[in-house]
Amino acid sequence: MPGPLAPAVARIIDGAYRAYRVNQAFENSKTAAELAQLAMEIAERRKQIKETLRTTIEAMTREIEVKSSTFAVVDHGGNSTVSRRGQENITFKEYIERKVPFRPAISQVCTVALQMPIKVPRRIRKKIAGDTVQTTIEIALKQFTASLFFEAVDEALEWRSPLKAEPNYNGNSKKALLGEPVTRPKRFGSAVQPFWPRPKGLLAPDLVVVEYRQEPFETENVFAAVEIKFPGDWVREEQLDHYVLLMTPQTGINPNKVGKEKVALLRVPEDCVGFDVDKKKSTPSEQARKKK
Repeated sequence: MPGPLAPAVARIIDGAYRAYRVNQAFENSKTAAELAQLAMEIAERRKQIKETLRTTIEAMTREIEVKSSTFAVVDHGGNSTVSRRGQENITFKEYIERKVPFRPAISQVCTVALQMPIKVPRRIRKKIAGDTVQTTIEIALKQFTASLFFEAVDEALEWRSPLKAEPNYNGNSKKALLGEPVTRPKRFGSAVQPFWPRPKGLLAPDLVVVEYRQEPFETENVFAAVEIKFPGDWVREEQLDHYVLLMTPQTGINPNKVGKEKVALLRVPEDCVGFDVDKKKSTPSEQARKKK
């Protein structure tokens, strides 16, 4: 489907390259070879992501009038039998098992972001044998990459995607900060890096799934606020509590329960559709049995 997908994804990915160039000029420490290597990686990733997202865009185009809750029925929830560390799968069990509409599409984007993240070199100082030495490390921006891809889907669907990447909400009033059209999240960053910086006092879940796509993403129209965690990014209870409070309605029956049931946790790749069960980490009790 050549349509809006190709230019949307091209602009998003090319934006990452421009962002790197801006950063390069600011630090004045990157080499032409590093720039050339990044350009090659982005060009290759652009070809792959176009094909990967093609069927997702086509499906959502056909389903534009369908409520998101319709797709939650077939979702089995995340894998609470898998834990990355400690008692994570027990402490956050209900968030992990929450039904999330469009989990296949979300999994597709997150898996691509995990496998092909945008990478940028970063100059750091290290002490070696008492001397301070400058060296360069490579930073993989997995969450940023995923958000860019979700935004590309939204733009391709003329901002009527059910998946909103990092939409901003006023932490006090809980009102959504709407763009133009009103189904488009308002941004405060640059065209290159739209998600950051974020003004103080705003909350932005990694991903919001709206119930009605023709209406703004106000909290009452949110079916699920999804916190996405890539490997190495640990779950924090305080963060989930903030999103529960954000999604809690002011009135109605049992508002606290309603707010909590709107928050979900998706760990990549553990809670993605297609995660290989053979790669699941054993539980502490299973590990104890193996030692006997």
